Amino acid sequence: MYLKFGFRKYYRLIIVITCITFFVFSCSSGGSDDGPTQTNDTSPPTVPTNLTFSQTTETSTMLSWNASSDNVGVKDYSVFRDNSIIGSTVSTSYTASDLNSGISYSFKIKANDNAGNTSGFSNTVNVTTNSSNELQITSGNIEDYIGNIIDNAPSSGGDDYIAPTTSQLEISNEIVNAILTDDIDEAVLKSGDIGYQITEFTDTSLSPNKIFYIIEKKSQVSNYWGTYIFNKTPDRGDLVIMAPHSKYDTNTGREAVFCFKNSLARAVFINGTHRCNSGDESSCSGTTSACGTSEPFRISDMAHTTTSMFQSVTKTVYNSVSSSVFIQLHGFSKQASDPFVIMSNGTRETPTTDYATLIKDALLIEDNSLTFKLAHIDTNWTRLIGFTNTQGRFINNSPDACSDSATTTTGRFIHIEQEKSRLREDETGWIKMSNALKSVFN
Repeated sequence: MYLKFGFRKYYRLIIVITCITFFVFSCSSGGSDDGPTQTNDTSPPTVPTNLTFSQTTETSTMLSWNASSDNVGVKDYSVFRDNSIIGSTVSTSYTASDLNSGISYSFKIKANDNAGNTSGFSNTVNVTTNSSNELQITSGNIEDYIGNIIDNAPSSGGDDYIAPTTSQLEISNEIVNAILTDDIDEAVLKSGDIGYQITEFTDTSLSPNKIFYIIEKKSQVSNYWGTYIFNKTPDRGDLVIMAPHSKYDTNTGREAVFCFKNSLARAVFINGTHRCNSGDESSCSGTTSACGTSEPFRISDMAHTTTSMFQSVTKTVYNSVSSSVFIQLHGFSKQASDPFVIMSNGTRETPTTDYATLIKDALLIEDNSLTFKLAHIDTNWTRLIGFTNTQGRFINNSPDACSDSATTTTGRFIHIEQEKSRLREDETGWIKMSNALKSVFN
């Protein structure tokens, strides 16, 4: 009996001590310094903002938005189409694909963190994919039609310009090759894949009427990569006219189209935005003060970037039309010591066929008061000679058109800087350039 009672008393004492110990160490206050306390992340990320869309085609659209923030960190974003999740991404952009043509869709975004918290929905954007491609047919005066495109192109600083992808540039090459081989159906089919269309334009102001094929962006698409016009039956199949700065070098775009129409050249290329539209810098060499202080060129500057449809189309035509010559029209503000016209073939070398000198002589017949500097003749002249021009570098066989000036010339690129009042002010000046080109490329 004694032993049994003693065991029970001892057993009860152990239980009491154990309970006291458990209470002391398990119920200490949060302010104790004995060790860190465990807390759960219950804070959701902030709502993604400014959801927008761009580069819409018949089957896809690109979504972009401003990043969310989180007390620990954002894991990823969920993308919703018509209230159903279709994917996720760790970046702040997402290409929604596998869409049907001509259909409207709504998109919104949520942010997620690693603890499983989700933000509220972003704003909703409604996107209508492009309709199935068809050849667009219209008529009128090609100068008015392209002039309207130039007038409505984005101006400086809007960040509307987004460089095309490698695959989009490959498609643009296929479109141009189809146009050059008169396979219009193929050009129409391919153009929808990059948000472009083919317009068959009959110029009724010419007698006889002339048909031009225009590679242009669809009105609802923001692919501002330029407009490319080809003559179905050119009189001067070697002549290609270019205006890479139509929104900056006043009237050069309209002058280029005027010369194209009146010389019945092979093609004319017009850029898609102001050269200073994008804030992103081109990786290509050279600087300019066109957008403010001296700085690298912008990716929206078609004469100084290689990742562009302007460069890609130039390459395709150069390689497909073996005798093609590219005349690039620019404008400048004349200083007291400047001539009225500065011309360059992109190098200091004199080619076998010296088109710059031939154009100079033809312009002097039109206006004998004009004065000139030619970079390959006036070799001490360094102002505005176009040695950093990426189309010129490519045409002159530079090993790297983005970074290396050419050292030899093919003679197939002519860079023309024009003072405003004598040549590019209005049709009175444009006709001088048009007549000169007609004379040289007869």
